[in-house]
Amino acid sequence: MLFNSKLSTQIDFLNKRLPEAQLFYADIYTPLLSITQNLLNMDWKWWIKDAVEQDILRLALCVIKSPLAITTTSFLYPKAISHLMGETLLEESVQEDLAMENSPRSDLIAEIYGVKKILPAYQDPTLQLEDLLTGVNFASAGSGYDPETAKMLTALALPDQLNLFKEYKSKITAAVGNETTATILSKSFFVLSVGSIDLTFNLFATPLRSSQYDIQAYTDLLIKLASDFIQEIYAVGARVIGILGVLPSGCFPFERTLHGGIGRACSDTENQAAILFNSKLRTLIDSLNVRLPEAKVMSFTLTYIPRTLLSLIQNPAQYGFEVVDKGCCGTGSLEFGPLCNRLSPVIFFSHNVAAVTAVPTNETTRAVFAFGDSIFDTGNSDYIISLAKSNFPPYGRDFVGGKPTGRFCNGKLPSDFVAEKYGVKKILPAYLDPNLQLQDLLTGVCFASAGSGYDPLTPKLLSVLSLPDQLGMFRKYKSKISAAVGNERTATILSKSISFVSMGSNDFAINYFSTPLRSPHYDIPAYTDLMIQSASTFLQELHALGARVIGILSVPPIGCLPALRTLNGGIEKACYETANQAAILFNSKLSHLINSLNERLPEAHFLYIENYSPLLSLLQNPAQYGFKVVDKGCCGTGNLEFGPLCNKASPGTCTDVSKYLFWDSFHPTEKAYRILSSISLKDIKI
Repeated sequence: MLFNSKLSTQIDFLNKRLPEAQLFYADIYTPLLSITQNLLNMDWKWWIKDAVEQDILRLALCVIKSPLAITTTSFLYPKAISHLMGETLLEESVQEDLAMENSPRSDLIAEIYGVKKILPAYQDPTLQLEDLLTGVNFASAGSGYDPETAKMLTALALPDQLNLFKEYKSKITAAVGNETTATILSKSFFVLSVGSIDLTFNLFATPLRSSQYDIQAYTDLLIKLASDFIQEIYAVGARVIGILGVLPSGCFPFERTLHGGIGRACSDTENQAAILFNSKLRTLIDSLNVRLPEAKVMSFTLTYIPRTLLSLIQNPAQYGFEVVDKGCCGTGSLEFGPLCNRLSPVIFFSHNVAAVTAVPTNETTRAVFAFGDSIFDTGNSDYIISLAKSNFPPYGRDFVGGKPTGRFCNGKLPSDFVAEKYGVKKILPAYLDPNLQLQDLLTGVCFASAGSGYDPLTPKLLSVLSLPDQLGMFRKYKSKISAAVGNERTATILSKSISFVSMGSNDFAINYFSTPLRSPHYDIPAYTDLMIQSASTFLQELHALGARVIGILSVPPIGCLPALRTLNGGIEKACYETANQAAILFNSKLSHLINSLNERLPEAHFLYIENYSPLLSLLQNPAQYGFKVVDKGCCGTGNLEFGPLCNKASPGTCTDVSKYLFWDSFHPTEKAYRILSSISLKDIKI
């Protein structure tokens, strides 16, 4: 307070001494103190008004002394107080499908300054001249400083928004003339909000940029692009420009789901990246204010809003909130945009203790079926000519009777735990087992084949059963059951059963990242599209055959499998992040596919089962789960051995498997599978 008093006096003194000077004192202390003292009783719209208008944005008010409307440009919502440019924080659609429950930030800013209650999207075809004169919004959800970010989500890039602004200027000029247009722009307030999507969706969710830039270099790229854009809107006529810093995006529910482990903690790596970018942005703004004549570029929200949001996240009860780790829509874990719709199912996520699956009945499960790869294959590989074999020691050494059964593990698999969970049977048998009896068939079997994948090329690499092959076996199974118990009872069994699908890991680990067969022809986004198309076809065919409740496992963090650490992790055997990012991208598309299928297929109940975060949690917190070794398997050296390479002659096989997360270089131990299955199945209610 003492310093502030002296500062105010000094500003008054300088205004008298310096010709044409307009120095002004912005009191942040008093309003902020008021906010902290009256948090629980505060009206949030006026909290924003007090915190933004009266204090931090007082700078803009001192500059914008004009009967003309304040114009704000935000590149986050398509509407603005005067002109808004950016991404989703400011965008509003022409159809008024707002990204927030009530008014987005762009509308609140427009209302605060008495311009209008709602800031319209520039591309709204119903706009009148008065709407244009008092400001519009050019922002586009999904945009970023990085042009590749906008391409990912087919949004308007900043150059596109700039072109809209130039078009706007031409319209205004034609209506009111050059002089009035210049005055409007010079007395307008432009707001730019962008950058969060660059970090969350581009750098941390895909390998497109992370394979080319580390965080330091990528933030440098963003700053260069920000500098170019700000100078371009300045050249078109913008003079007072407010720039929002990047929020603590690592605490967004989406990022918690993908990167926060089983506890869904905030991603500190992403938050630190945001802090680094904001620091560089502040430096850029200082530089631009020196270099650009008449420019008033403001960084008023660089620390205030990010820290305020972080405070709400860290102290929810203090502000009247109860839930901060997930959204209101759907499960709140991944849904946004098209995934957040009136049909959004309540699907289950292993890390969300409040989530409950959308299984339609409480009746007893009649049967369990498993499709996919080695995570579920309980022995089908024993009965085909294939390179994917595990019917020899030391596989199965901790299984019932200590015998190898074709399971790629020392003991049971998730498919066994699923069958046990629902009281169907303790072990899920392989469909190709010649010893199966009718009762075995009636309560469910496994059609999975180790080494298989969504990509039709993947099963060919190891001569295993493809998805069409597994569907063919399911058709034969259905015919056998119908012949034994009749069509009506067969239909009942299928409708009251639950099917599980585990697929995708081999497509990446054995195919895309280990051979030159696909990678020269597909980049990672294109390859994941190929996988999704195959998955869509398979799931629809499975539904057509009578399956109604189908749980699909997402791809785990395959870059942390011992084999991929050995081949791609360098001398320290670090996780291969490119593969992990590919898995994240695929999982995001898989979630979208599942939502789409639930809308399109009658009586369908497709469930997305999060398989990435639980395993990542075990990898990052081994002691918490009773593990000591997570970077290699128990069998042999644990670096590359699996299948035929993991045999009783393999030197170095561990004696105490309970300490190991992985059994061989690709597959977890029974202990790990039991923990993962328990977490994933915890909230499934059938």
